[in-house]
Amino acid sequence: MNRVFLSSIFFLSIISGKLGAQPLAIGQWRTELTYRNALSVTASDNKVYCATELTFYSVDLTDGSMEPYTKVTGLSDVKTTLLAYDKSHDLLMVCYYNSNIDIIKDGVITNISDIKRKNIVGDKAIYCVYFLGDYAYLGCGFGIVVLDLLKNEIKDTYYIGPNGTNLQVNGITSDADYLYAATTSGLYRGSLSDPFLADFSRWHLFTSEEGSFPGNYTNAVTYQNVVLASKKDTVFQFTNNAWSPYYVRAGLDVKKMHAFPDQLIITHIGSAGARTTVLHANGEMDSISVPQPLEAISAGGDIWIADLYNGLQKYSAGNLQTIFPNGPQSSKVFDLTVNSANHNLYVAPGGWNSSYGFVYNQDGFFAELDDYWTHWDKTTNQELTDVWDFVCAAVNPANNLVYFGNMTNGIYEFDDNAGITNHFDDENSSLTGANGDIQRVKAADIEFDRHGNMWVSNIGSLTPVCVRKADGTWLKFAPPFPVDQQWVTSIAFDDYDQVWFILPRQGVMVYNYGASLDSPNDDQWKQLINVPGSGNLPTLAVNCLAEDKDGSIWLGTETGVAVFYCAGDVFSPYGCEAQQIIVNSGGYNGYLLATENVKKILVDGANRKWVATDNGLWLFSADGQEQLLHFTFDNSPLISNYVNSLAMDNSTGELYIGTDNGIMVYRGDATIGSDYSCGPVVFPNPVRENYSGPIAISGVVNDADVKITDANGTLIYRTKANGGQVIWDGNNYSGERAKTGVYLVWAANTDGSVTCITKLLIIN
Repeated sequence: MNRVFLSSIFFLSIISGKLGAQPLAIGQWRTELTYRNALSVTASDNKVYCATELTFYSVDLTDGSMEPYTKVTGLSDVKTTLLAYDKSHDLLMVCYYNSNIDIIKDGVITNISDIKRKNIVGDKAIYCVYFLGDYAYLGCGFGIVVLDLLKNEIKDTYYIGPNGTNLQVNGITSDADYLYAATTSGLYRGSLSDPFLADFSRWHLFTSEEGSFPGNYTNAVTYQNVVLASKKDTVFQFTNNAWSPYYVRAGLDVKKMHAFPDQLIITHIGSAGARTTVLHANGEMDSISVPQPLEAISAGGDIWIADLYNGLQKYSAGNLQTIFPNGPQSSKVFDLTVNSANHNLYVAPGGWNSSYGFVYNQDGFFAELDDYWTHWDKTTNQELTDVWDFVCAAVNPANNLVYFGNMTNGIYEFDDNAGITNHFDDENSSLTGANGDIQRVKAADIEFDRHGNMWVSNIGSLTPVCVRKADGTWLKFAPPFPVDQQWVTSIAFDDYDQVWFILPRQGVMVYNYGASLDSPNDDQWKQLINVPGSGNLPTLAVNCLAEDKDGSIWLGTETGVAVFYCAGDVFSPYGCEAQQIIVNSGGYNGYLLATENVKKILVDGANRKWVATDNGLWLFSADGQEQLLHFTFDNSPLISNYVNSLAMDNSTGELYIGTDNGIMVYRGDATIGSDYSCGPVVFPNPVRENYSGPIAISGVVNDADVKITDANGTLIYRTKANGGQVIWDGNNYSGERAKTGVYLVWAANTDGSVTCITKLLIIN
């Protein structure tokens, strides 16, 4: 399969930030990925390419500019493990964790998925790439694959293990006559002129009499016409038909070797530490200390090191420089939230295990502030040294302060400019330690109600519901019925000021505090379970809660979606029962997403439901009856089908998607507008002759009636806003493209009390 790679200019425009930069167009994607863990490095004549945990990026050797490459730009997969550049064919080979391969040449991406798709028992990973003539020899977990670079197809496969069995090949090289393979059980060679190398018997295993002893050989290269191979901390040379030691660094096992005309570059990781060694042809040596060097090359007169912990390192004139694109601290995402007022994003990367215990994530928390990612953890803030598993984040809309909850030490208050400004635990709040683990103050969720009160799920505490009122005073509550292990997690509010909580594996709890939050005299509590007359939940395994614009409470469960349409009647004599939405699929009726694990539901400005599952991301109509979108790894740029969290910038319609592989952004066509004001913004504006996408008009009054006219007042188009945003395809009622000129956009609410107007220029 061939894909056209997006140009650098366009790509940079879509990964640039949100403030003061080109925003996403409707239906476009952007990635927010980490680039800190370097795995592999290679180079062309003008660029260095570095593979990271999820993808890869380039560094221009002339101006130092960086360009990430992702599924958004046309890659077929994620989790790049190995990069190799062939200068003779001017192509970049990208190898993925699952053995998928992309070849990038002349701006076109060709996917070769044969190894990925092939049913092979055992290891299919690609460990090395060696280019020779018009072929690439791939060292794999089962043998050698020969790839024809002109036809972009597999030419042959060599199973060189005993009796043709699988054998892991770590390194491949050649001299004028033979192909050499460094394997996990020894060194092999086969004649380049032999047309039958697919026959294992044609391969010679070097013996101890030839200086090669059994064991794991990690590399093979040819340096200054001498074949070299590495085993543990020793590099061997093949001269006079025998192997002998060439170079040894005791206790520093060879990780990777690369040969250049006047340099042999070796990365070591062993009991004596980690080093990158540069052996120069003139006898000089450089020894470079970095934490975990996995691969190193020479390019542009400098040494470039892919380090697992410190990222891509440039070694020049004795100095080390770290070079990678700005991004989150890690790919971990458990919860995220957006401040729609300033477009900043906040990420809690921690989590909990199946028993709501620790996963011991010490990544702290991240924030993208004014398009720049930064992080707070024990390396940047000493007070976070013994804090792990940040699991929730919430923005106080009254003052833009952000609150991060964790599973060990309560809540941290964060200011975009000042950093951490406050800390709440059992000494200065109503939060208390977990029953049986009193030292651990756990905050599983934080939400603000419409009165400015901050509600906290103090999971594990004997009083698991805490509130910090808008005046700064704290309260705490405990339900009058037993809750298994005091497990209380996610929080939502309904139109009646009732508070809904998830009780993991126990259903849902609803709390009505009556006329006054301070007085317990009129408090009401109720547990909703999977029994008719007591909630009628489809299952006790509820994952998430969300209130929609009609006042209904939507539940995401391990077996689909359920809705409480009568939230105000929960405490009435006749109660309120959960309903499952019946949909028709293929002529058969069934419950909405009944076979899906629904992990998050987000309501957009048009009251539609975005649903995160283990099978991708879905968008449904307001009533859930119509499936509008279903994004998966295979049909979209989505980097994983496992979607864990969602957050929306309601002023732009940008949806932030937290997956098990990191964060993505998708620009939807609905926003939340104001009911009282109207300030339309058009993107793009002007609409130029080469633009054919949707035109977004955001910032209109909620659910506005929108008319588009020409300068003479002739009506061209009319529609209703999705919340606070309108999408126009640029065509008139006849389906013809609007002519060059200035057009007026008129917006008004239903009674005409709020109106606004703006201009739009179209160039054809």
